[in-house]
Amino acid sequence: MAIGKTGGLVGKVSGLFGGGKGKAAKPKPKPKPKLTSEQLSVGLADPDAGKIWPAKRLNIVEKLWGEGFVTPGGVEQVEKMLPLLELDSKKSALLLGPGLGGINETIVEKTGTWITSLERDPELAEMGMGAMQRAGLKKQAPVHLSTMEDMQLKPKSFDVAMSFEGTTGVKDKKALFTAVCESLRVNGEFMFTALVLPDTNPPNEQVQAWIAAEPDAAKPQLWPIEAQVGLLNSLNMEVRPFDDITLDYKRWVMAGFMRFLATISKAEMMEMAGDLLAEVEYWTRRVTAIESGGLKVCRFHAIRLPDKRK
Repeated sequence: MAIGKTGGLVGKVSGLFGGGKGKAAKPKPKPKPKLTSEQLSVGLADPDAGKIWPAKRLNIVEKLWGEGFVTPGGVEQVEKMLPLLELDSKKSALLLGPGLGGINETIVEKTGTWITSLERDPELAEMGMGAMQRAGLKKQAPVHLSTMEDMQLKPKSFDVAMSFEGTTGVKDKKALFTAVCESLRVNGEFMFTALVLPDTNPPNEQVQAWIAAEPDAAKPQLWPIEAQVGLLNSLNMEVRPFDDITLDYKRWVMAGFMRFLATISKAEMMEMAGDLLAEVEYWTRRVTAIESGGLKVCRFHAIRLPDKRK
């Protein structure tokens, strides 16, 4: 591979936030290389074929967002949320979307809270549980596989519920949030970050392009901010004003890639250039949707009210 490819990669990352409000430029089609029968057979036998989170990708993702994390913000985002929830070792929490377990480890380390984690992605659930076993947190912060569709939770069993983009792919959000809110004890808190539509208009061109390129198993199911707040209000929750953290989110994405490029050697970049370029393109689509104004990242906070008398 030519060294010039690494320079193009750096330029691609540096341009992540440039011109996001316009239409994304269409890359020139590259001629497809002719593969030998031996190369084809190797591709067919690839154990990572069809995976959303193959090892090569995770090697990049954890360098971008931090060990154990698969979304921007990493430890910083979790630590910003924790003081608002007043967690301690006597409380229990429900975590939707623990990823590789970095969220769990951060919460336990900072608060001692007991956590039940539900992960939609089978690959992440398996790796997350493995991480908890290695960290000695199999009992205190286990990770369980759950589609989060038609979910059944024990009523009034948690003090806190939280998520960091963990509900984006859930289709039946009404059923999910109903189950989560009913699982909270009185004065229990539900705090989560989510990718949302800014209004009730249909998604714009850039958002549609981003959604179309996402894997079928993780296809975003977006709700308008208004609908999200309205649902929480209908579930006997006191809804606090939401926080638009879109600017923080863009900063986390940019910082992750800049930090990555500042610490990687040319030899390492050449070795992983193909996988890194794929990750850059993945995030370029999302950032373009955000820059278009058609996609926002918000943090929601709601508190369980006492049951209404019948």
